[in-house]
Amino acid sequence: MTRLRGAILPLLACACIGPGGGTHPLEPVDERDIVAFAERISAFYQRLEKLPLNSLIAFEDPELRSYFEDEREFSDYFASVAAQVREASLRHTRAERVLIREFRFADDGLAEVDITLEGRHKRGLRWGLIELQRTDTWRRVGGTWSLTPDKL
Repeated sequence: MTRLRGAILPLLACACIGPGGGTHPLEPVDERDIVAFAERISAFYQRLEKLPLNSLIAFEDPELRSYFEDEREFSDYFASVAAQVREASLRHTRAERVLIREFRFADDGLAEVDITLEGRHKRGLRWGLIELQRTDTWRRVGGTWSLTPDKL
């Protein structure tokens, strides 16, 4: 929760900027909605840390499933993330840290979240961290924000 509190103010500043980085917000966004959204995405991305992303542990986690509207979206998202992590050769297909760089409300009921997945290379003698950049789309349906995966 400490990381979230330190990140709320910069995220609040980013949340009101429309597409393309302009200074005109699409619509006024209630501060409580922004904080609730920030807490929800923070909880989701924290669950991904140190979790083998292509394993049954991730795939059978009911709490992770609660961030998606249905089974298909859950499966599509984790297939996409697992493929990206495997292609980048992350050790044990897990991100040691997941950083929320920015989020912005792109449209009524849509938000984009820019994240970085950090991890070590699967070959132990390769020094340094691998950083994977992703932009995830979240959609608000019935008052709940759900992750909407890209098509594979």
